[in-house]
Amino acid sequence: MSSQPPAETTDRGRFNRRIDDAFEEASRLAGSALPPTDFYDKFLNLTLNAISAPAGAVWLRTPQGFLQVACQANLEKVGLDEKRGGRQCHNEVLRQVFQAAPPRPVMLEPQGRLSGVNPEPGSVPAANLTDYYALFAPIIDKEQKSLGLLEVFHTPDQEPRLYQTYLQYTLQMAGYASQYHTFTGPRQSAGAERTFSQVEAFSRLIHGTLNPTECAYHVANEGRRLVECDRLCVGVRHGRYSTVEAVSGADVVEKASTHVRRMKKLFDAVLKFNDKLIFTGERDDALPPDVLHALDEYLAESQPKLLVVQPIRDEREKDEKKPARSVLLLETFNPPENTQPILARLDVVAKHAASALYNAAELKKIPMKWAWRPMVALQEGLGGKARAIVYGVIAGIFLLLICMTLIPYPLKLDAKGQYQPEKVVQVFPPYAGEVIYIQVTPGENVAGGYSAVKMHNGELLQKISNLIVEERTQTASIGILDQQLKQPGLPPGTEVELKKQKAEAQSKLDGAMAMQKVYRDLYNMPGNDGFFYAKVPMIGADYVIRPELMPQLPSRYDPTGKDLLSEELQKLMKFKVLSQDKNDELKHRTVRPNEPLLRLGFVNGNWRGELKIPQRNIGHIARAFAVEGHHKVEEVPSQTQLGAKEKKKYLDVDVLFSSSPDTSYPGRIYEADISGEAVPNRDDHNESEPVVIAYVKVNLDTATPAELRSLYVAGQEVRVKIKCGSRAMGYSLFHGVWEWFYEKVIFFF
Repeated sequence: MSSQPPAETTDRGRFNRRIDDAFEEASRLAGSALPPTDFYDKFLNLTLNAISAPAGAVWLRTPQGFLQVACQANLEKVGLDEKRGGRQCHNEVLRQVFQAAPPRPVMLEPQGRLSGVNPEPGSVPAANLTDYYALFAPIIDKEQKSLGLLEVFHTPDQEPRLYQTYLQYTLQMAGYASQYHTFTGPRQSAGAERTFSQVEAFSRLIHGTLNPTECAYHVANEGRRLVECDRLCVGVRHGRYSTVEAVSGADVVEKASTHVRRMKKLFDAVLKFNDKLIFTGERDDALPPDVLHALDEYLAESQPKLLVVQPIRDEREKDEKKPARSVLLLETFNPPENTQPILARLDVVAKHAASALYNAAELKKIPMKWAWRPMVALQEGLGGKARAIVYGVIAGIFLLLICMTLIPYPLKLDAKGQYQPEKVVQVFPPYAGEVIYIQVTPGENVAGGYSAVKMHNGELLQKISNLIVEERTQTASIGILDQQLKQPGLPPGTEVELKKQKAEAQSKLDGAMAMQKVYRDLYNMPGNDGFFYAKVPMIGADYVIRPELMPQLPSRYDPTGKDLLSEELQKLMKFKVLSQDKNDELKHRTVRPNEPLLRLGFVNGNWRGELKIPQRNIGHIARAFAVEGHHKVEEVPSQTQLGAKEKKKYLDVDVLFSSSPDTSYPGRIYEADISGEAVPNRDDHNESEPVVIAYVKVNLDTATPAELRSLYVAGQEVRVKIKCGSRAMGYSLFHGVWEWFYEKVIFFF
């Protein structure tokens, strides 16, 4: 008959086996490569389950030297906050046990205080105000310095002697945690070395291509493995808007799909926001409205528990106000409690991907890449960049010389002048005299024969006065002679003598009156006071009105100007005063008949440009008129032979008006309108070279009425390009340089 072991012995055996199993499992965990979060989570559960403890926690020292909970289980159920000051007293226990030297385990009974410490007056006491036993064991490093604490709470319903066993057990388990930290350095070094190798391989892979799509796929697929997330997407900004370039795990990005379109909208909103977006399941109303709207639309399509949209900016993107060139989107559907490692790994991937994506995007912006690739191949074939540059410069110079020598190019010569009416007249005084007043103003329209300037001459007044005295004297003499002839009984000889005297007096009277009329008509004298007028010349039959004004005339208009009965014609057949106001200059000044007083132009007639061609260019113009093909010919009616035609040579010109500097008009310069004499350039004080006067006719058919009003301004400057046929391109462009070189160098020798 076998005897059964006592129940107490059986329970103790099971308890010991649990303790041994816990030690064995803790030893295995201490040597594992688990990250700290996973290690302490399993370690704490193992510690509490072995002794059936209801709650516990692991406290670790932060870099700043404070204790922070790394992992806890049911800590809120032990009643730390049920009594006033319970949490503060518990924190004081943690502080004193952690700072104890040397580190030692501590056990506090329910409602017990930490012994051996005299708290300062007014400070919080180190006490356990809960209804549980509190066991504390230090976690230390190789130098026996505290790294943290293992805290275990146990119910007070056990035998009192067991709590010392629990304290020793807690101390032993804390030792395994210390071993984990001892091996953490080598593990971290090996893990860091492996991570560095992975990051280096990732960097080489993404920098191995300059195709934006291929680079983005490498970032998405390889970056997802480094970050350890569920999905990683890459967007690149081209211009104002971004493009979804790659989605991890997808061979092709369907640009028309709802998911991709909403992702693109989220990329654009975050790039405009210019900051990282982190979504952990809760809505952040502090975000901009467009970011929130894009995020809500995307979450309706995809439901990750962790979503990060991170703009990545390369260091070459200096303008911080502009959106970043690239953006990453991370999605995790079952994230760990601590997401900081994922975000840190994402930052590493983003840092390496920024430069690779920026380079690929910049290359895509370069136009005509198909032309650059053969040039690169040619450069390599020539033996390098330096040789390619040298050969390229030599080939370019040679090609330029061929073009300058063989390609014809129009030879254009510059000239400038003034735009004037073709009919320009001047008002001269009919007799030397003093100017009294100019009766016209600049820009005023006056008809032919108008008295423009009032003048006075004392000598002319004296002549008129003498003629008037002579007239009166002879008139009186004739009257006396008539009375004498009427007397009866005159002797025949006396009557004959009186008639002879009367005839002589009448002859003198007629001569005096004729001379007065001659003076009045010749010198425009309206009275006998010595005042006379300088008149505007009369308009002749050769004054023709411009064609664009013809519709204003009646149908019976005669282009020769002979129809002077039409009022409309008379309104147009007028001169305009072109001179400035000369009243102050000429008033009370004596002028001679050869001195002009006013300048007038027939502005409603034809106009032309009066050019001053530098004499160094007149040889090219003469050559153009002499060589066939360099000039053009126009047939016009002959002025010497009725019904015949004569040919007039001309050159085409481009005319630019000062009042319209953005429009050029075509024109012609005829050979007959070029002066054969070089005269000093008196109007241009900076130009000492003589000039040749020529006239150019401008074709203004393409000008609008508003433009015509601005162009028909007498005296405005015009710049002209005279087309003298085609010559070699080098000579046409640099003929001035060649002529200077020939004159100063070749001719000198």
